[in-house]
Amino acid sequence: MRTFKDWIIAARPWSLSASFIAAVAPIAYCFWRFDEVQYWGIAILCVFMMLVFQTAGNLLGDYADHINGVDSRNDYNGVMSMKSGKFTPGEIRAYGFAMLSLGIVIGMFIVLYTRIWWLAAFGAFGVLCTAFYYWLKYHALGDVDILFLYSMVPALGLTLLLTGEWHWETLYLCLPYGLQTVAILHANNTRDILSDRAAGIHTMNGYLGGKVAKWLYVAEIIIPFLLIAVYAAIGQMPYWTLITWLTLPVAVKLSSIMIKAPENSDVAIADLDQRQGKLQLMFGLLFCVGLMI
Repeated sequence: MRTFKDWIIAARPWSLSASFIAAVAPIAYCFWRFDEVQYWGIAILCVFMMLVFQTAGNLLGDYADHINGVDSRNDYNGVMSMKSGKFTPGEIRAYGFAMLSLGIVIGMFIVLYTRIWWLAAFGAFGVLCTAFYYWLKYHALGDVDILFLYSMVPALGLTLLLTGEWHWETLYLCLPYGLQTVAILHANNTRDILSDRAAGIHTMNGYLGGKVAKWLYVAEIIIPFLLIAVYAAIGQMPYWTLITWLTLPVAVKLSSIMIKAPENSDVAIADLDQRQGKLQLMFGLLFCVGLMI
């Protein structure tokens, strides 16, 4: 018998820091940067919508991995919803599309309520990125999809919602937490290079090879600290955002684990994506706090 907890676990709620930070950070930026903002309540609803969309992506992604035989040897993230027989693939797919539909309904309400019609374009792009994420991942475009979906698109869209104006600078101001989020996927795909190749999946990491993929991961988690320092120095972020540097020792430790891991050894970095998720959450929360102090 399945419980409510089983349905929650199947959606991998511990991964939702990606969408949470992606939505909260632009709100915090508007709080710091602008004297007059609008639709605070709708912005909070956007946070919930982002969580719903990521949940849909998690479920549809797990379904795609299952039917394609990807990551079938090990289950490092602890989700055995289909392998254990607790849920059928069809149920997980239906669950995913139900969450995707809920996200679309929330998005339609936001557009109709605010009458900011450009938000519909952001929503449509987000739906496509969510629905086709694993096709993009299997064709070496997963990292690009995540960077857009969990940093650039929410940053530009939420500042448009809250100010009624375009603020193109958010496309690069979001990179510190955006790169930390991409690094979660990158750690996962670096670990799974061999199993992905065996399943016929062509991720960017597979094309790059283990050595280059390792150093790219290091760049993705170290460069954000440098960007924060530059943004603070030129006045585009408050100096308080430098509190994100408190997480630098964690980033250095994770970088060391990745670099020292034997090439093509999935065991050595088995849980690195989960540890990177914790770093992303800590970094993102401190970033938001720094904006709102």
